[in-house]
Order: sequence, then C-alpha cells, then structure tokens
Amino acid sequence: MTLCMEEKTELESGNFGRLPSPSFRSGFVAILGIPNAGKSTLLNRIMGGHFAIVTEKPQTTRTVIRAIKNLENAQVIFIDTPGIHTSRKAFNKFLVQSARNACREADAALALVPARKGREEENVSLFSLLEEIPDTPKIVALNKIDRVTKEEVQAFMEKLGKVFPAGKIYPISALTGWGVDELMNELINLLPEGPPLFPWEMETDMTERFFASEIIREKIFLLAKEELPYEIAVEIEQFKEEKEKNMLVISAVIHVNRPSQKRIIVGKNGELIKKIGMLARKDLEAFFQIHVYLDLWARVSRNWMKNPRMLKELGIMAG
Repeated sequence: MTLCMEEKTELESGNFGRLPSPSFRSGFVAILGIPNAGKSTLLNRIMGGHFAIVTEKPQTTRTVIRAIKNLENAQVIFIDTPGIHTSRKAFNKFLVQSARNACREADAALALVPARKGREEENVSLFSLLEEIPDTPKIVALNKIDRVTKEEVQAFMEKLGKVFPAGKIYPISALTGWGVDELMNELINLLPEGPPLFPWEMETDMTERFFASEIIREKIFLLAKEELPYEIAVEIEQFKEEKEKNMLVISAVIHVNRPSQKRIIVGKNGELIKKIGMLARKDLEAFFQIHVYLDLWARVSRNWMKNPRMLKELGIMAG
C-alpha cells in the first residue's frame, strides 16, 4: 500500500508516469449511507485492504477517508463518509455535515442501503441528501443481500425503485464481494473523461499517522463496552521509524471526557489498555509491514468533542 507520507508534496500535472487510454476516466465518488450500512466494508472490499474501520457498532467512521483505486481505464477516488443520521448532538451534526460537503464536491454519489427490515425511516435523511445534488450522477446499491432471502431482496428492490425511480439500483454484498465488480463498472461510466488526478502508485492521501490512530480506535470499539468508544479519540504523539532497529515507534494518547472513562479504558491493573495495545500492535505490524513498538496512554481531555482546536488537531475537523 502506498500512503500519503507525513510531508505532503504538491501533485504535478500530467499522467504521473503512465499513459492513460484515450477513454480514460477519473473522478471522485462519495460513498453515502446511514450508520452501519456497510460503507467501510465496501471500501475495503474494493481497495483490497484495511482502509477503514469496520465494527458491528454504528457511526464508527468519523473522518472523510479518501482511497484511490487505479485501474487500466480509470482512477476512482472514493470518499468514505460518516453515516447520515439525525441527532441533536453538535458533534454528530458536524459529522453529518462533513458527509454533506463531501457529497457536493464529488463527481458521482453512491448511496448504500442495507437490506434490513425496520430501517426504512432512517434512509429518509439519505435520500433527502441526494435530492440536494440533482445534477450529480447517482447509483443506489442494496447491500447485505447475503443476509436475506431472494424474495426479500426483490421486495427491497421494488421499494427502492419507488423512492428512486430515475436511478439505477444494484444488489450487492460488500462482505462477500457479490455484485461489486458490476457496480464498479457502472461507477466508472459515471465519471468524466480525463487523466489521473493523483500519482499512479498512490492509494490514499491520508497520512500514516491517521491509519495508525484508526487501527487503535478500532480495537477500542471492539473491546470497550456500551457508549464509551463514541466519547474517545486517539492522537498519535510520536510516529518514528528507527531504521537501525527495523522498528516503527508509535506513541498514542487515548483522549476521554471524564476520569471515570479513563479508569474504564485503563482497566483493572491496566489490563484493558494492554489488550487494546496488543491487538493494535498486531494489526499495525501487518499494515506497515514492520515491527512496531506501541506506547499507549489514557488522558482526560474534558469536552474534547466540543473543542474546535482539538477536533482540528485530531483531523476530525478541517483546518
């Protein structure tokens, strides 16, 4: 995987070392959906790697994540966005607004709808957002069809057809990959013709620090209970490769809102934070392909979710 390094350089114009075909297409595709629709799973499936956190808990994605899929006939820049939902909390409203902004800037929009009963009302806000971009090409994908019967898939397709009569609807399973290739071909056709927008070997413009923090945050989601993961943030304080030791040294802080949350994250005799670190280090080594020394700390940062300065430093809010 080729990442965007800590020191970003300006992209040069041109074809970045490869001559695209005459009908080459390139552009941005925003992946939209309600929480837990499978957006991150789909992104990881398309990219063939661990680009975004995937957990069973909704509203896991906080940051707009960009992944670049390079093909012989196209360069597709996917934008994975936070889940579209309604909330009175200022932080959640901010996340939804970041998804709206990404949607308006994209060349095409992919709306992901889970094939699950009882979630139809949640999709109202999603389709309302699509109405805000009438000139942007759109596709709707019915995801998680591996969890329902063929008859149920047909029923879902008919309902979506009534809500989205002018668009194309594709049944897929992001988990198994069923239907994803056909969906990709259609997305490419929606993009404008033009040369690559990023260097050919580049797969994301997110930094290595970002991926390290997301891997650690994923383990907190998996191990911590109830609402706690939603009130924590991970900040990478040190990210340094020691070449003589063939080792990557990472120091990270887990920010929490209250002292009681710090005690939970640390655990009795430090057991939980040790387990978080152990699982995270394993994935970090697989991701960066190098031995990793990981140092984790928990810190009380009261009301960090309402602090614009912290949100910018954590990369959740644009600077």
